[in-house]
Amino acid sequence: MRDFGTDLTDASSVLPGEEVLHVSVLAVCDLDGDFCAAWRALDTDLTLPNPYFAEWFLRPALHHLDPSGEVRLCAVTRADGALVALFPFEIGTRYARVPIRHISVWRHPHGYNGMPLLRQRYALAALAAILDWIDARPFGARFLRLTQLPYERTMERIVGDACALAGRAVREQSRIERACLPAGGDFDAIMAAAMPGKKRKELRRQERRFGELGMAQFIDLPTADPAIAQAAEDYIALENAGWKAAADHGEPLARSAAERAFFLDIMRGGAREGAVSCLVLALDLDMVAMLICLRSGAHLSAFKTSYDERYAAYSPGMRLLMEATRRTLTEPGKAQMDSCARPGHPVVDRLWPARLPVVQLNIPTRHRGDAALLDLAAIAGRAKQRVLAGPQS
Repeated sequence: MRDFGTDLTDASSVLPGEEVLHVSVLAVCDLDGDFCAAWRALDTDLTLPNPYFAEWFLRPALHHLDPSGEVRLCAVTRADGALVALFPFEIGTRYARVPIRHISVWRHPHGYNGMPLLRQRYALAALAAILDWIDARPFGARFLRLTQLPYERTMERIVGDACALAGRAVREQSRIERACLPAGGDFDAIMAAAMPGKKRKELRRQERRFGELGMAQFIDLPTADPAIAQAAEDYIALENAGWKAAADHGEPLARSAAERAFFLDIMRGGAREGAVSCLVLALDLDMVAMLICLRSGAHLSAFKTSYDERYAAYSPGMRLLMEATRRTLTEPGKAQMDSCARPGHPVVDRLWPARLPVVQLNIPTRHRGDAALLDLAAIAGRAKQRVLAGPQS
């Protein structure tokens, strides 16, 4: 394995052509200590945050959730071996029922952000290098599929500039908007706008009644092992007792032994990196609601949350999120919190008015036939959706 040093002296953004970048494909078995150290260093110098592709999170995901080893890493390095970009990918063989091979950013049930890791000052050059790599049709791929991509103005500009330089247009296949909490807001003003006075009065009444049951308090659980491992076990037990274990879309962490092991590993690894926190609403010694957050730089992601449904009448999930909101807005050094929630979430969508666009993008190779085939598949996919939707009144 080459030297993945991380010394950077660049004072400005590197444009495509100014520096030769190399794209390589790695399997999990190829990852040695030097590469993993460079991977961890990359996470401290990102253009845009993504804890889900950090080394402490993604390596356990690959190990436990991809047992067949089909997922690969795309790594972009400088001539001196310094790592400037990385993302996991799998080979897709069909798109909208059309047989068309493509490189797709890997997604699994417990990953909510598909942003490639892009080093500061190298984002445009790295993405341009990736598009050059795609042009060679690796694995027979005819397009690049970026999934679960947060698409704020910075990333939209990077993608647009890279595609313009490569002489092709990006295709936006889908877009959702999920709740997020920007820094700098006023907690009282946000709560007043989110809930009428009658609702806030009801929450205060519930809080008083809840406090009559025992000692109610918010607790930051310690993240040193074995405390963090116990917190993970407590969370799994709480989740298993609720709706997530029964619902098709619940995505419980203990659905399989592999997912349970994955969760325990990321909690330990994230704690060592200072990238995991766990806020609890406790009643005496009982965990009534738990919120696990991931950190990447100044950004937070609400990874997992659950509550004891025996206390549903006291709105424990709402109260826990309100406390997390207060802390995010008042504690220094935090820039934004991504809810990672589905659009239309009944709690977070009400409390957080800001929205983060999340898209799926398809970028064809430079070969004209590939773009035409991709567009044909997209037309077929839209036609199928209209048929499934039925006649419109």
